[in-house]
Amino acid sequence: PRVAGVGIGFVPDYEGSDDYTFGIAPVFRYTFQKQERYIQLLANELSANVLNHSNFRLGPVLTYRFGRDDDIDDRQVKRMKEIDDTIEGGIFADYVFRLSQNPRHRFIVGGQVQYDLGGESNGWRFTGSARYFHPISTPVDLFVTTQLNFATRDYMDTYFGVDSTDSARSGLPRYSSAGGAKDFALSGGVMYYLSRSWVTTAALRYARLFDHAGDSPIVDDRGSENQLFGGVGIAYMW
Repeated sequence: PRVAGVGIGFVPDYEGSDDYTFGIAPVFRYTFQKQERYIQLLANELSANVLNHSNFRLGPVLTYRFGRDDDIDDRQVKRMKEIDDTIEGGIFADYVFRLSQNPRHRFIVGGQVQYDLGGESNGWRFTGSARYFHPISTPVDLFVTTQLNFATRDYMDTYFGVDSTDSARSGLPRYSSAGGAKDFALSGGVMYYLSRSWVTTAALRYARLFDHAGDSPIVDDRGSENQLFGGVGIAYMW
């Protein structure tokens, strides 16, 4: 189906923060008539499936990566140099396992690779994910998602590093981050179909920063390795 909706939720002030802020996110998916190809916008991620295949999905993906400015709560981290918003771009691939005749009952494994096109970090991100959707009644679906994220040194040092200038401004110790595993995330939620055209969603996501990301002073000293995201949304389908 074609879908348009909006969600509202809370996210960390910056990646690694233990302070939170609220935001609004759009949801849109246009599926071409009698095809599997689609264009999809989920919050800050835009993707397009170019394959007309019932199981395989493949195509370009763009992510609007939010930076870090002085409009955050932490009094030390806000003194560090600002990180501008940027655009990341790359490719994604998914495989969909149809688990029954109900198209809502499915298991999806996939991955994506993205590069910073805006030149803010000049780094790469790599993501692997698994998503399970299970209808428990006619109007209700439950879903669970796991995700493992990796990033190169350029990305990690931009978002988690503390150079000499940042150290002098903030009072935090200098820190240089290497590349590698960044975080593991687990999400869960429920979808409730109000009718054939309207659906509501509620979801909660927990992510654990580890290795060089978790050891950063902006996380270990001023924030938290434990990151929560949550929200509710409503969408119209046609």
